[in-house]
Amino acid sequence: MVAGSAGMDWRQHGVGGMRSRVAASIVAGVGWLVFILLFAAFWASPFTFFQNLVIFFVSIILVLGLLGVMWAMWGMRWAR
Repeated sequence: MVAGSAGMDWRQHGVGGMRSRVAASIVAGVGWLVFILLFAAFWASPFTFFQNLVIFFVSIILVLGLLGVMWAMWGMRWAR
């Protein structure tokens, strides 16, 4: 038992799944940064500034949406 946990053992309640979600969050953040840098370096020139801005924001929305779904699924297990 973990001290101060009121009788709950964290290993029995799936907190171990948090480790993989944290790792996935880090990989998603680094992957997004790599995508933005590669896009800016190689593919951004044919687009206007506003098109590049839209691609930037859409990529943020996609990454945050995927991370939000992933973390929401983890959080729903604790809502019971």
